[in-house]
Amino acid sequence: MEQVVMAVIFFVIALFVRRREAFTFRWQPTRSTWVAVGAAGLAFVFSAAMLLFEPGSVAPRLIHYGLIYVVCGVALPWGYTLLVERAGPAELGLRREKWLASLIIGVVLAALLSLVIIFEADLSAIHWGQFGQAAVALVGAGGLFELFLYYGFVHLRLEKAFGVIPAILFTAALYVPWHTGTQLPLEADVPAALLKLFAIGVMYQSVFSLTRNVLVIWPFFHGVGVMIDFMVNLGELERASQSLPWAVGALVLMACVGAVLAWRAGYRWGNR
Repeated sequence: MEQVVMAVIFFVIALFVRRREAFTFRWQPTRSTWVAVGAAGLAFVFSAAMLLFEPGSVAPRLIHYGLIYVVCGVALPWGYTLLVERAGPAELGLRREKWLASLIIGVVLAALLSLVIIFEADLSAIHWGQFGQAAVALVGAGGLFELFLYYGFVHLRLEKAFGVIPAILFTAALYVPWHTGTQLPLEADVPAALLKLFAIGVMYQSVFSLTRNVLVIWPFFHGVGVMIDFMVNLGELERASQSLPWAVGALVLMACVGAVLAWRAGYRWGNR
């Protein structure tokens, strides 16, 4: 499976780039560590709850786009970081340091990964309107949810608590279960899909570990990867495009929640 090979390659690259600290292990968990892990666990619980309802009905969509994307992707990570930790966006991977290097790495990796679409997808059969709609849903709403929860919130706190290698592997493991009610029902071979998702998690977490800046992942590298999965591996581009209205609604709510939290945090900091 090519995902496993790529995961190993990027994992080794991450260990080489961060070799001075990669093999330093520690046990220094704090409340923030367990809150981050708990947020990832909550995303799994919500995803599993989707299986209780008819696929495509209103209830699982509300769970998917409301509870998972908005609550687990923005309200919890941003709320805890801004209001409890009293930290800034840098603690969620939105930092100035290495932003240009991160952007360049993300673009280069996305360009290389796009070769899979060029050579394996039937480009003549692609409806590009559907492609754009699916990209908004998968890379926009879905991508930002994963970005803030699993990279900015979980990975950075696990690295502080345990070290580089545990952060990569444990975050990748936490990344898999949230697909329980979303992607796994679309997979023909669930055990193979679990391995694939873990490998993808290791690959992305390893790349994020290179700079710990979210630009190295999103929107380019993550965007191409998720589109490959739905275009080439699953063939579910049309299904993804049909979720556009829900995705746009989620993006609006995510932006509103983020703006309220930022305003609230600024108000508190300004009155300390």
